[in-house]
Amino acid sequence: MYRIGEFSRLTQIPVKTLRYYDEIGLLRPARVDPATGYRHYTPAEVERLNRILVFRDLGFTLGEIGALVAENVPTEQIRGMLQLKRDELERTVERERERLGRAAARLALLERSGHPAAQDVAVREMGPRLVASIRGTLRSYDECDALLDEIARDVGPHRQRGAIWHTCAGGDRSIDCEAFVFLPHRASAGGRVRVHELPGHQVASLVYRGERDFEPAYQAMRAWMSVSRAFVVGPTREIFLGAGDDGEPLIEIQFPVAPRPAGARSLEALPA
Repeated sequence: MYRIGEFSRLTQIPVKTLRYYDEIGLLRPARVDPATGYRHYTPAEVERLNRILVFRDLGFTLGEIGALVAENVPTEQIRGMLQLKRDELERTVERERERLGRAAARLALLERSGHPAAQDVAVREMGPRLVASIRGTLRSYDECDALLDEIARDVGPHRQRGAIWHTCAGGDRSIDCEAFVFLPHRASAGGRVRVHELPGHQVASLVYRGERDFEPAYQAMRAWMSVSRAFVVGPTREIFLGAGDDGEPLIEIQFPVAPRPAGARSLEALPA
C-alpha cells in the first residue's frame, strides 16, 4: 500500500487534490487508519484515477465524472455522455473559431485602416423600438433640428432623439431624412408625425463627439467595414446621446448590418 504522500508522488496528483477527491467520494483510499486517519492507496486506485483523468481532460465536471466511473455503469451510458460532450466541444470550437476570426479582423483593422477609432466599432443587437417620426427632404443636415422640434410639439419634449438618413447629400441627391424620437408607449400623433416601430437589427455602432469628429467617424466606419465580414442592409441611423463630460455632443452612428454574402459589396449605403 501507498500512503497518501507516496501515492501523490507516484501519480503526480497533489495531496490536496487527493484529499478533495476522497471528500466528494470520487477516489476513496483503499484504507484509512482509524487511529491516525492516514489514507492508504493500492494500485487499483491508480487505475480508477486514470479513468478520472481521462474524463477530466475531456472537460467533464467532477459530478459527471463520478457517474462515469461508478461501478456497473453500462457502456451505452458512457457512450451517450461522450457523444454529448463531443457535440458540446464542437460547438465550443466553432464559437472560438469565430472569435479568432474577429480577433484577426481587429488586428487587420489596426494595421490597415489608418483610423484609430475603427477599433471602437462594436456589433450588437438592437431590438424593435417604438418611435414618432417625420420624414422629409432637406437642403442641409441642420434642417433635421426643425423636424425634431415639430415632433416635440406633437408628442412632448425631453425624448431621446435620432435620425435615419435614407439618402445623404452628394452629387444631384438631396437629403432624405427621417427624424424620430423614441416613445415609451404608443401615443396618438397628428400632422406629419407618424408613430410606428423601427425594426430590430444587428448594428455596427460607433460613438463620435461633435461636428469635427463627424468625417473621421464615418471614415473609421468605412475602414471597419472594409475588413469585416459584414455589409450594410439598411439606412444609417444616428442617435443623439446628449453632451459628454467635456460639453461636446455625443452621437452614435448605427449601420444595420448582416454577414456579407458571396460577391456582395461591403460599402453599400455608407454616406460619402
